[in-house]
Amino acid sequence: MTKNDLNSEGKKKLDASDLISKIDEFKEKERLAKTSENIEKRGNSIGLAFRLSTELVSGIVVGSIMGWSLDKWLGSQPWFFLIFFILGIAAGIINVIKTAKNMNNES
Repeated sequence: MTKNDLNSEGKKKLDASDLISKIDEFKEKERLAKTSENIEKRGNSIGLAFRLSTELVSGIVVGSIMGWSLDKWLGSQPWFFLIFFILGIAAGIINVIKTAKNMNNES
């Protein structure tokens, strides 16, 4: 190492190629970090979507089963099925709204 390779503090000077390679390394690490964050966010979003759809479907299924059971027991087909099917849809939508509000408050 010659005297020209050292700056006034005695540290080695970085040439342009070293600086460019360090910048490239930093950019690559940043890109990988962003990619992993995107994958995590996407997975979290898919989980939330499944949760909301399950809330809706479960309300409809439970209401339908209750209505069908009452119709079978009382012999009044299809009235209780239709009534509880509509109530199940309403309950499912209410559950989805409540869950979405809770998720929004958490984030």
